[in-house]
Amino acid sequence: MLAANLIGCKPNECPPELQPPTSTSPIVWKKGLEKSGLTSTSHYYNGNIIFGHKAKETNNYLVYCLNAETGDSIWETRIITPFEFNPFDGQMSVLYKDKLVLSTSKRMFILNVGDGEILWNYTDPNNYGGVCIIDNYIYIADGVLRETSTMYRFDINTGTKEELYTIRHGINEPGKDFTPYLMLPVKWIHPSGDEILVLQNGSYGHDKIGPDGMNGYSKMDLMAFNLTADSILWYRYEVDNFSSGARPAIDGDKVYFFGDRHAYCINPLNGETRWKYFIGDGPEDDFNTANILIIGDKLIVKPDNDAMHAVNKETGERIWLNENTASMPGLLTVRNDTIWFSSGGVLAIDANTGKTIIDQYKASEGSWIFPVAFHPTNGHIYTSDATSFYCLDPKYMK
Repeated sequence: MLAANLIGCKPNECPPELQPPTSTSPIVWKKGLEKSGLTSTSHYYNGNIIFGHKAKETNNYLVYCLNAETGDSIWETRIITPFEFNPFDGQMSVLYKDKLVLSTSKRMFILNVGDGEILWNYTDPNNYGGVCIIDNYIYIADGVLRETSTMYRFDINTGTKEELYTIRHGINEPGKDFTPYLMLPVKWIHPSGDEILVLQNGSYGHDKIGPDGMNGYSKMDLMAFNLTADSILWYRYEVDNFSSGARPAIDGDKVYFFGDRHAYCINPLNGETRWKYFIGDGPEDDFNTANILIIGDKLIVKPDNDAMHAVNKETGERIWLNENTASMPGLLTVRNDTIWFSSGGVLAIDANTGKTIIDQYKASEGSWIFPVAFHPTNGHIYTSDATSFYCLDPKYMK
């Protein structure tokens, strides 16, 4: 039986370790964690830092709320489930107003970030990949036995579930005879006032012969669903050869997707390609994960290799290219025109020039692969090495 218990402010087993006051140490404080393992995306809220990590006990997960200045414990919440619960990547841990959504492929918990109270939870027997939040609704999509994929949304306050639409495997359906898998959407307002969800159907042909002659390959279909009219506005079949795990980005009347070797700018009115930007060619560039981020007039594209691209979001023309960052990037974030991510260390890239400011900083030999959060005023950053959680001062990071 699924259970979740609130701990409250019990004595901290791993108190924060304040560092000696020196003028050159980048470590402001660090907190040892109960067990080495994956750490969720950290979030700053109202003077505190909130993140999750495995507990010592099997199938226990701890959500920590620490004072951002000192590392002192504000509250801890323990989540107990029948199976492992580990919402570690950027689409599994989302802060929205005063609520934190933590999810894995089969279960989801919603917490009040003021006191750590678990407000409601949800279990799904089918797999789904990540969540996003749009206008007080949590969106998820499942995949069932290679036959159907259904988009749902939940009222974040009440947990009320609503089924939006289903795509089915079959030659008469959008996507035709490939296994459907709906991805996370963005919302666009049609000139008529209708609400439109624009997203990817990351289809896979288990019995199809791919371009390389091998059995089984994926493709990236794009689609728009009219929430107001409860109908598909348009559907584009096989825009690219690979489906991408990246949620699209939206800016005005342009929606940006990342495919196999290209970033795409799509017109949400009809699905037409406004422009596409070439990322790379060759087996080493065939990646199906990426991060995309809009900063001012730029679309930042970070594929799963050492390169980072900045593209004019209106025209698709390259602004800069840095070919020597790091592969396997965590979630991209930005503060004061500096792009941050972790990949074997913390990296900072100047968004205006593409120059590397901080190159894979590590305060330990641990696993530095987790997204970065920021203090809104003093510039401190927060991340993990899988065994400890750190508050760092970027001025002294080398």
